Amino acid sequence: MSQCACGMSWVKFGLLAVLAGGGAVAGLYIAEQSPSPSTVLPSCCEEPPTACVPVAPVPLLQHRFPLTGLDAKDAQEAPELTVNCCGKLFLAWGSKTSETERTVFLTRSTDDGKSFDAPKEISKAGIYKTPGKGKAGGHERRATPHLAAMGKEVQLSWNEALADGSAMRTVLATSNDTGATFGPPQAVHSSEGAKPSFTAFARAPGGLLGCVWLDERNGTQQVFASVRPDEAPAFNPEQLVHQGQPGKGVCPCCPTAAAFAADGTLYVAFRNVNDGYRDIAVSRLRPGQSAFEGPFSVVEKTWKFDGCPHDGPSLAVVRDTLHVVWMDARQGPQRVYHAQAKLADMKFEAKELNASAPGTQGNPKLSVDMSGNLHAVWEESIGGEPVSEGHQHGPPKVGGAGGRAVQYASIPAGQTAFGTVRAVAPKAGAFQTRPSVAGSSKGVFIAWNELDTTGKAVVVTQLPQATEGCCK
Repeated sequence: MSQCACGMSWVKFGLLAVLAGGGAVAGLYIAEQSPSPSTVLPSCCEEPPTACVPVAPVPLLQHRFPLTGLDAKDAQEAPELTVNCCGKLFLAWGSKTSETERTVFLTRSTDDGKSFDAPKEISKAGIYKTPGKGKAGGHERRATPHLAAMGKEVQLSWNEALADGSAMRTVLATSNDTGATFGPPQAVHSSEGAKPSFTAFARAPGGLLGCVWLDERNGTQQVFASVRPDEAPAFNPEQLVHQGQPGKGVCPCCPTAAAFAADGTLYVAFRNVNDGYRDIAVSRLRPGQSAFEGPFSVVEKTWKFDGCPHDGPSLAVVRDTLHVVWMDARQGPQRVYHAQAKLADMKFEAKELNASAPGTQGNPKLSVDMSGNLHAVWEESIGGEPVSEGHQHGPPKVGGAGGRAVQYASIPAGQTAFGTVRAVAPKAGAFQTRPSVAGSSKGVFIAWNELDTTGKAVVVTQLPQATEGCCK
């Protein structure tokens, strides 16, 4: 099919009192001007395609969706973007909308990112806390929504607390009208003892779905997954992906990742625990298999660390190659790495993604578009942020010129290495974290959480692109 081409780390940040109450109620949005291209619809859309003609760049909007003051100190919830085959953009996020409530929001753009629908509430549920000592109890679990879209069908998964607050479950809701309405949520797993967290979600081109999570039914955090075959009414029984070290499991609070190959093989990445090393590993489930293979180590015993960085891997399959990005601090500061392996041998070659940049990096994400271009985003320190040794949970010690900014790089289809790295929309003194990326013939869209002196917001923008010619 032809396409038209006109076109935090775990370093947690503290919040001044003025910011803690500065977030607006989620659901409003404001916009700022940002240059970006226009293009026509590819032939997979429900609308008929038009002829490709070269066009000049047109201004598109950068949109901000304010979060609440209760979200301001949360460094784990993350927005998620996806684009369907005709360029319609979908954005979801979770928000703590009261002391006892988490809400999942969805918005969409049907006009190349020029405007977005008013965010709609998809789910509103209580807050599950892990068992813990003291009045405050344990850690709060997040909603962590995920998206996939193809044509008029949109899938949205998220975590929600059970009505009695005793556990959590992962659910999936489907829209058959391009995100206008969603059906009732469907349970992804059968066990209430799973209490899933740090989830991932993937869709194969034919409609095969895969959900992945960290599961505590056996007393430690282990990796589980469930698959729903194309056209099947329900998910298959959940399967253990990797049990981890006896009595320890895997790294208990780093996000997982999932991606399908063209043949329907499901690849799952997670941060493993191996003799004190916390490195990334990948397991896979081939069509027809009853158990996962692996895990395959992306790097061997590289980062020895006794702690959990809250920063997981991301996966993408491009033709016959599996790509992985992740953060580790093998040399002291947190840095982002990229590895790739042929699916046939799963032998990874790894290197830093942006080795020349100073400071710290984290929370990388990958996305591959329908033309086979691979897109990567991550966050990176700017200004006066000092390089810290090892793992820290305290606020970054930065001045007014410091902060973190989202970065972008890509591997064009047919190539093997990332090109020029560029900051997306750096802002001195702001913290841009937990980015997400989606590419299409319309361009490259990027979303992130942004904390500045006005509060915290989800921001989405489109990278300005050169327009040289049209159909490719």
